[in-house]
Order: sequence, then C-alpha cells, then structure tokens
Amino acid sequence: MSPSADKPREIGFDRQFAVEVNGVHTEIVFHGFGNKWFLVATQLGKVPGIYNVSFDVKRDERIVPYLHGPVDNPEFHVSVPITMTCCLGLDSDEVRSAIQFLVNRTGLNKCPTEFVIGLGLKTIDGPNLRALSKVIEELVF
Repeated sequence: MSPSADKPREIGFDRQFAVEVNGVHTEIVFHGFGNKWFLVATQLGKVPGIYNVSFDVKRDERIVPYLHGPVDNPEFHVSVPITMTCCLGLDSDEVRSAIQFLVNRTGLNKCPTEFVIGLGLKTIDGPNLRALSKVIEELVF
C-alpha cells in the first residue's frame, strides 16, 4: 500500500478567500509551513512580487506589538525590525513600506522564523493598508 492510500492528505492552503477591501476585490491566501509562513494578498488578479521577510530580532524580543498589540499613537510607535529580500517580480519602496505596515499591525509579527509574502495592491495608501490589515487580522490570524 502506498503512503497516500494509508492516510488521506489534505491539499490546499490553511486559508484561501476573496473579500472586498475598500470596495476592491482582494484575494488572500495564507499557509503556515513547518519552517515559514506564506501570505499572498492581491487585487491585481495575478501573483504579485514575492518577498522573503526575516526578523532582525528573535521572537521573544519582539515586545511591541507582540505582547501589547499595535500602537496607534505615532509618538510611541516602534516598528518590528525586519529585513526584506525581493525574490520575484518588481521591487518597490511602496511595497516594502506596506509590508512593514502589515508586520506592525497584524499577526505576521508573531511568525516564529520568517515568511514569504506577495502583496499586489491597486492603491497603496493608509486607508487601504488599514482595511487590509484589519481583514488579515480577523480572517487569517
């Protein structure tokens, strides 16, 4: 008997759904692998540029926002220190800033090691990023 016949495997992602984010159709895919997380959020109808994101501090040292949640007061804001590498597609400062925003505002900052993210937004601005972070926090984490 083959291994696949012994026990059925689940195929697919941990979460895969489509939702409206500020009136724009957005497809989101999330999967937690043994050694990394994978997240794609796109409004473009195709796979966007892919980034590998690693943390510059260990998980236990990510005090804010890990223990306290996001800090909305800009006076007291501390970003989670990360390093990003564009693996595929176009690299841009806007996408890098958006990824940093999502790390600061969602459960991405709780990732145990590193994660791969694809972010394809039609418009990258504060209202859209806040709406997307809310959707990710509620439906993924």
